[in-house]
Amino acid sequence: MSHDEATTLLTSGVDTNVTAALISIGLNEADNTWAQNTCLKYLASETESVAASAITALGHLARRHGELDKKTVLATLEKVKNKFPSLEGIIADTLDDIDVFT
Repeated sequence: MSHDEATTLLTSGVDTNVTAALISIGLNEADNTWAQNTCLKYLASETESVAASAITALGHLARRHGELDKKTVLATLEKVKNKFPSLEGIIADTLDDIDVFT
């Protein structure tokens, strides 16, 4: 989906729309800085599925763009792991992507 479509879905507040937008951002967004900042924002979500989608999107961004603000991303992922221990596997996959591609 386009940047504008993703932005519209993010602002809908509907979890399924937000998760779809985040995954699309990870796979398609050209503006890496905006994409990373958007994912970081949604890592603070109280909804586990939204946080999981933001984590996965960060892994896609690492693979596609080869760069992330590693210090900020790693610190934020650690907070999410403490908040949602069940996401440890998804976080580990994303950390692997960050290690390999950035």
